[in-house]
Amino acid sequence: MDFDAWVANLAAGTATHESGFVLQVEGNPRDPSAINPANFPANLSFVDQARLMRCGLEFLAKAAANSPTSYSSTSGGVTDIESLKSEATKEREALAKQFAERSDKPERSVLSLKKNK
Repeated sequence: MDFDAWVANLAAGTATHESGFVLQVEGNPRDPSAINPANFPANLSFVDQARLMRCGLEFLAKAAANSPTSYSSTSGGVTDIESLKSEATKEREALAKQFAERSDKPERSVLSLKKNK
């Protein structure tokens, strides 16, 4: 198996191996906050699965380092975070915003540790 046969899609945060294995990361590909592997090839040992995942992460990090359009090389952060969010994440954020901005939300007193003078 060729562990270096990858195709990167930085907008989606994915790296796809020629075997069909897909590695999706959340956040900055050079320092991801979550990794979602899918479609490991059949009959692949755990050691080779770990190697395949490590090689995919390295490939995605190198691709992100060579693409200054999406990532800032000085801060290491994503400049256009909305383009990297999955549809499920966008739906959850919209639902949370809907509940946070309700017009019939009860007025609650604010708890503060500041002393009144």
